[in-house]
Amino acid sequence: MACHILRSDRFQGAPLLKSIFLSYRIADSAFAVTEISKQMAARISRTHVFRDDDSIELGALYADRIRAALEDCETLVAIIGPHWLEAADGHGNRRIDNDRDWVRFEIRTAYERGVPVIPVLLDDTPLPSPGQLPVDIRALAQSQFWNIRHRTLDTDISGLIDRLAPDSRPHAGDSDASTKGIHPTQINRADKGSNVITNNGRDQDVRIGNARRGRL
Repeated sequence: MACHILRSDRFQGAPLLKSIFLSYRIADSAFAVTEISKQMAARISRTHVFRDDDSIELGALYADRIRAALEDCETLVAIIGPHWLEAADGHGNRRIDNDRDWVRFEIRTAYERGVPVIPVLLDDTPLPSPGQLPVDIRALAQSQFWNIRHRTLDTDISGLIDRLAPDSRPHAGDSDASTKGIHPTQINRADKGSNVITNNGRDQDVRIGNARRGRL
């Protein structure tokens, strides 16, 4: 179960957000950020969710698009994994201590604009303490956060979206929302004469031991 610390009274009953900006470190959150972006796009619409890999057009100037998205967003979601804080540059210095670090710049810009910053902590990563953060983003340490864990990934992401956009519904054509309810073929095995029971009403590849016995 996710640790649902985030309070969202200001969002309850509100219209869909104009834009959500996803801030993350590539090497720190690869398992989660793609899925977060995909599910948000399905519920809120891709045009309302900014993730650099999904949202920056070929040939566009990266820095200009990041700045424009930060000026447009109404919420910044800071995805924090186990190496987010201590990620180092080629000289062994913490990236977060460099005022030109993109992650620091994104969070600082949001605070300067008065935009809510929501820390999303991956797999029990602790929220950084004030003394671990540069002064210009130290408010992050006092922010109410949301947990996302690998073993409950879909449920945790869905819960986050429910808080941010409680009236949202899947949008046809965004992500793979249109494939919901389609069950993939499953491979089930039964040993020593035990029974195999179908559980999704679709074709299943059934094996007893190592021998294939046909499809149900």
